[in-house]
Amino acid sequence: MTEKKPRGLRPWLDDIQLDGSGKYAYKGSHMKFSGDEAQRKRFLWRLGLPMAGAAVCTVAAGCLNVGDADNTMYVLIPYMIEVIAAVAFVWSSVRLLLGGSILRSYVFDQTVKRLPVLAVLLALGAAATLTGAAVFLILHQTIDAATAVYLLLHAAVCALSLFGFKALRKAKWETIE
Repeated sequence: MTEKKPRGLRPWLDDIQLDGSGKYAYKGSHMKFSGDEAQRKRFLWRLGLPMAGAAVCTVAAGCLNVGDADNTMYVLIPYMIEVIAAVAFVWSSVRLLLGGSILRSYVFDQTVKRLPVLAVLLALGAAATLTGAAVFLILHQTIDAATAVYLLLHAAVCALSLFGFKALRKAKWETIE
């Protein structure tokens, strides 16, 4: 019979136990990147570059003055979703990068399993912000260079996050005990 996983806020704490010398040690399973170190570095570059670009474009779009477009709710709310997804993605990516090629199972769950969802959320937030800004521009017929750059930055965030999603889907991991 399969053993049920413990439930709660931090069930992985059950995998950290005292060893014979009185120190705490992780006794749970680990996840290993399937491939050699060169493939892992290539994966990290294919994930990191698009997502760093998406994060930079998200911040740059927020720094632009696009008139009243950034004061409307149908532009502001999707942009906040985009910013939150970008911050969460950067945080999870840094944890993955610093974790090495062998991750504890709870770190794997909090990074690798979560990153595709964050990439799609970032793409959807950017697409919704782009759509809201386009609706604003159609209704108010105001466009200038800053607004055009604003639209291009959100289109770039959408495309870059989908490239990061593609890199995540190609990565293979295996369980080691």
